[in-house]
Amino acid sequence: MTGLLDGIRVLDLTMVYAGPVCTRILADLGAEVIKVESVPRADVFTRANVYPENEPGEKPWDNGGFFHTLNAGKRGISLNLGTEKGRELFVRIVGISDVVIENFSPRVMDNWGLGYEELKKIKPDIIMASISGLGNYGPLRDYYMYVPGMEGMSGLTDNTGYPDGEPLLSGHAYGDWVTGATAAAALMTALYYRMVTGQGQYVDISGREAVACHLGEIIMDYTLNGRDRTRAGNRHISMAPHGCYRCQGEDSWVTIAVENEEQWRQFCRAIGSPAWTQDARFADAPGRRKNQDDLDRRVEEWTGQRGHIEVMRILQEAGVPAGAVLNMKEVNLNPHLVERGFFQVIDHGEGTGRRPIARLVPARFGGMDGLPPGRAPRFGQDNEYVFGSLLGLSAEEIEALARENVAGSRPAFPPGRPCRTDLVAEQGAGWFDPDYLGELRKVYGDDLGRTDPKQMK
Repeated sequence: MTGLLDGIRVLDLTMVYAGPVCTRILADLGAEVIKVESVPRADVFTRANVYPENEPGEKPWDNGGFFHTLNAGKRGISLNLGTEKGRELFVRIVGISDVVIENFSPRVMDNWGLGYEELKKIKPDIIMASISGLGNYGPLRDYYMYVPGMEGMSGLTDNTGYPDGEPLLSGHAYGDWVTGATAAAALMTALYYRMVTGQGQYVDISGREAVACHLGEIIMDYTLNGRDRTRAGNRHISMAPHGCYRCQGEDSWVTIAVENEEQWRQFCRAIGSPAWTQDARFADAPGRRKNQDDLDRRVEEWTGQRGHIEVMRILQEAGVPAGAVLNMKEVNLNPHLVERGFFQVIDHGEGTGRRPIARLVPARFGGMDGLPPGRAPRFGQDNEYVFGSLLGLSAEEIEALARENVAGSRPAFPPGRPCRTDLVAEQGAGWFDPDYLGELRKVYGDDLGRTDPKQMK
């Protein structure tokens, strides 16, 4: 068995993060996912981001790193649903599919005549999922919403940041990843429901609600106590020490979370039981919480004399929860993750080469690997398979689709080049490791990356 979802075909109309995260999970679990883009409306945001060696190449729309990560293991077609012919073909594909998923604004699919009520006339047991910021019904359903709005309206942003600072967004589109995982779980539930009852299902996923579900303790504190929690930075309502502590070296940190008195005693012994650990102010958790400014300063006096990996090792050996804060180089080269197969090397083809990508299903199953079966699709890569093999169109008919702007192999508005690396560095958005390929090759093989200089054009 190669995947739990073998035999399930998913039509994926989604773009950017939340929807592609969902369908990448389904693909990793064995579903045949067909990503649907169009010549005038490709998934430009992810196709135009993070090029290998910062070189877009001759076909930049096929080299975006975000796209490779989010769409590994999927098939891809181009189909313009803004045309009557495109909609006719889409309806035919729906007739041989199990799931349709989209993340357009709530009104779009109905305006095209492709809403759930219409699709189930074609295939009564079809499952359709719609992902949007605020859900597909309700007074605010037509509000335009990206991750900042979803997180802000969920309550997450208000509770992220330092007590004396402004609310902070989570970073790296956390809300979209949560929403995508929620959608994948919902679709697998709908598939099980269909297996049991024979009936299809419409699934409405709100990104705002998906994020809010992760704030259970904060929400319950208000409903039970009337307490609206304020931003607490890295501190915890009951644990101390609890936070991120500076270590020896540039931008080197470790996280420490002492849950109870036994762990506090173990922490004190691990750092050599200096005199300050006997201070009556630190004798119990309430005292440590009340005097946490002084406590944190003293903890950093110890952590600041050691590297973050050493601090983690010392505390873990003493039974104290601690974790080194790893940058992306350290994550990619981490021996534990490598041994567990968290990264899989995939040949992304001309323009990108062999690169490691991370699992989106971080679970291990008996009898299957839970990894994408292959690379992300080139734009329009599977037009012949879908239109020819599945729908029975002739080669001449497929060629006519390109002439009529219904399908094609090149987006009408290909993305431009990325930001210059010197500007990215000046803006403080990252640092550059000149030997990153050499370091990665030590772990993942000498053939990693672009091997043909012509691919750099």
